[in-house]
Amino acid sequence: MNLDFLKQAGGVLAAIAPTVATVMGGPLAGMATTAVINALGLAPDASKEQVMQAIAGATPEQMLKLKEVEAQLILDLKKLDVDLVKISADNTKDARAREIATKDWTPRVLAFAIMALYIGVQAYVLGYVVPEASINIVMRSLGTLDAAVGLVLGYYFGSSVGSASKTDQISTMINGKK
Repeated sequence: MNLDFLKQAGGVLAAIAPTVATVMGGPLAGMATTAVINALGLAPDASKEQVMQAIAGATPEQMLKLKEVEAQLILDLKKLDVDLVKISADNTKDARAREIATKDWTPRVLAFAIMALYIGVQAYVLGYVVPEASINIVMRSLGTLDAAVGLVLGYYFGSSVGSASKTDQISTMINGKK
C-alpha cells in the first residue's frame, strides 16, 4: 500500500477523531477499530487496507459518524478510568527511569544519530538539486526523520500534551461547554 495513502488516511482520522487515532495505535486498538468499522459501514472482518481506504474516502455522513465514535470513545475511556495522557506520561517516565537505572547509552546514541541524519539530509536538500528519480525516497526519508526527531525531542524535552490540554481548556472556556 502506498505510504502517502496511509498518511492521508491517518491524517483524516487524526483530524476528525484524534482520540480514536491515538487509541488505534495502542492496547485498546480493538475497541476503536470495531467502532470505526461500524461507523464506516464496513464488514466486521474488513482488512486494514479496506478500513484505510474507507477513512481516506469518507463521505460527510461517515465523517460525522466518526465524530460520534470519537465522543463515545471518550465517554467509554472515562467510564473505564483510562487516562491516555497519564499512560503516555508514565511510558516516557518509565523509559527515562530505565535509562538512568541501566546507564544505557543507546537512547543517547540513537538520538544523536537521528539528529545528525536529520541535519545532514536537510543540508543536502537545501544545498543540492535532488534528482527527479530520487525525490520520493528523499521525501520519505525526510518524513521518517521528521517523526523520529519529534520522538527524540518529546523524550528529552517533554511533549505537547500539556499544551493540548490547555488548548482544550481554553476552547471549553470560550465555547462555554463542559
